[in-house]
Amino acid sequence: MMDPAEVEFLAEKELVTIVPNFSHNKLYLISGDIGPFNPGLPLDVPLWLAVNLKQRQKCRIQPPEWMDVETLEAKKQEEKDSAVFESVMNPHFMEISKLLLTHAADDITNADEVHALIKDLWDIRAAKLRQSLDNLSLMEINTIRPFLTQALDNMHTLKMNSM
Repeated sequence: MMDPAEVEFLAEKELVTIVPNFSHNKLYLISGDIGPFNPGLPLDVPLWLAVNLKQRQKCRIQPPEWMDVETLEAKKQEEKDSAVFESVMNPHFMEISKLLLTHAADDITNADEVHALIKDLWDIRAAKLRQSLDNLSLMEINTIRPFLTQALDNMHTLKMNSM
């Protein structure tokens, strides 16, 4: 079982687009080559590198396409209207949005509204999970208890970290 820090570590490998404000040759990383970096030319880099460069004021981060108000409102409505879990925009949407809203909120259009919609979507999904537990028999609950206990603890920790 992974803890929230390990899940966030995996999410940091996701690619995001940056617009650097510096020049640099190609970087040769274990995970693959990145670059070259040219001012004003968009480039896909791992999230960890984008956050690092943003913290050093070396780039702007272009938020993922799913991280805009219209898309999130539609996804929120889709999740509310469905009795089952719908597919998410990105498997790491919570971790990515947390990192980008923390470190690059100035690069996100309507960042406060995006943050509220991400939280609403998380809350809807968490409520569905809690509600689905109401329909299980005692034996089924006892069978999955160790997994659910750990999963709910991790969800709570992620939720608290995203606030």
